[in-house]
Amino acid sequence: MYKTLLFCLISVKYGLSANILYVSPISSHSHHIWNRALAFGLVNKGHHVTLFGPDKDKVQPKNYSHIYIEGLYKELDDSFDVNEMAAYSPTRMLIQFEDWCTYSCDIVLKSKGLKILLSYPPDSFDLIIFDVTMGSCLYPLIHKFNYPPSIAATAFPLPTYVAHTFGNQLQPSYIPWYGLPYTTDMSFTERVWNFLFTYADVIKRHVSLYKKEHNLAKAVFGENIPPMDELERHISLVLTNTDPILNYPQPIAPNFIPVGGLHTRRSENLPQDIQTILDNAKHGVVVFSLGTNVRSDKLDKRTQKALLEAFSKIQQTVIWKFESEIDNLPKNVIVRKWLPQNDVIGHPNVKLFIGHGGALSTQEAIYHGVPMICIPFVVDQRINSKLIVKKKLGVDLDFKQITAGYVLQKIREVLDNPMYSENMKKSSNTFKDRLETPLERGIFWVEYVLRHGGAEFLSTPARDFSYFKASSLDVITFLFVITFVTTIIFYRIVTFIVKTCAKKKKAKVE
Repeated sequence: MYKTLLFCLISVKYGLSANILYVSPISSHSHHIWNRALAFGLVNKGHHVTLFGPDKDKVQPKNYSHIYIEGLYKELDDSFDVNEMAAYSPTRMLIQFEDWCTYSCDIVLKSKGLKILLSYPPDSFDLIIFDVTMGSCLYPLIHKFNYPPSIAATAFPLPTYVAHTFGNQLQPSYIPWYGLPYTTDMSFTERVWNFLFTYADVIKRHVSLYKKEHNLAKAVFGENIPPMDELERHISLVLTNTDPILNYPQPIAPNFIPVGGLHTRRSENLPQDIQTILDNAKHGVVVFSLGTNVRSDKLDKRTQKALLEAFSKIQQTVIWKFESEIDNLPKNVIVRKWLPQNDVIGHPNVKLFIGHGGALSTQEAIYHGVPMICIPFVVDQRINSKLIVKKKLGVDLDFKQITAGYVLQKIREVLDNPMYSENMKKSSNTFKDRLETPLERGIFWVEYVLRHGGAEFLSTPARDFSYFKASSLDVITFLFVITFVTTIIFYRIVTFIVKTCAKKKKAKVE
């Protein structure tokens, strides 16, 4: 341990590179975009990064290597039905999330990529970064590589289970659970449901998911691996994709570093055909993209027809990320199977962005000051969409109610009302007005952990407390019981005295 710490200190001081393992076994292209931004940022600072994940990069910089996890996307593509997802209940999302975590763990643990990674010598890495969005089945890599300093990261906007695990006090009274379509202004009934789902998520992860993942991991890492929560305790810092401008403000513990919008940047290097389309659009451009995991070409024909009919009735050019061929396109609609989304919506001619309300998409829209129409389907897309509406940065659209007239009404509402564009530009300026970019902050704290061999001293004691202790509910319960018992005793004493006096008075009268 001292040898590793000394190496890290010398490396940072004299500009030598550290060897960093970035564990990102999550089947989400958008999460890879976020993780890659941090990984490439570290590479540009002179470190060597080995990324273990299911996404391939066509262009890889020097000092960057990739260990590929095969087969992880196949089940995702086969199981996602975009036409049903919008109807998923919070309970179904809670259950399916755990199922998906264990399924992903099973694929990753059996992958050829993991066998390659496990062939590395124990002293190969000076630091490990874990994407903790999904599960914990790769925590035994900490043990395998001799407990180097470790960091957690998530492109998800501080999910409740991550906040709780690493010692951040949960605030279900005003921070909505990611699967509920709530804002910070919740009714009493909504706060009850929010409380139940928030803690059901936490309890389910620690009581059920950790045990399942530990059993799966033992088949690969051996029967004697430490428990998952013990390995997780070695992770001392969390880089979380949240920001008071991009999300709802909330108090965070010192070991949580907000790097919301880490992947956002100025528009650059657009493909020439897209650049020409954007430059020549006399009436501006509307960009329509459902992100990286939701495919537009999986929308049913009725929905596709309604969207095209609505688009045909506006003057603006529409660029639609559509993953296959489509017939009967209006003259103002252009489709591309893939779009460099951040660079496209950063063009000054873009007047409106229609998306699914994912965290990265909404952050890019806010960064570039482009008003939105959100069509949420699952998980955080719902609360992100409600946030956009609450802050009057755009409107939301119910997927189940899509008709040509309904879509056109929403488009006209945003394009014709300058309030949305003005609010977005104000939020963009506020977000950019800071001492450092989110990426620079993230890189600093990674190197901080390298310099100091960890950052355990930033964790609050609440990380090791139960919910009842951390929230002082045990004390409140104790005081309530004492007050209740004292009140009862006092009441009985007073009653006894009154009755006794009454009896004496009655006897005296008689």
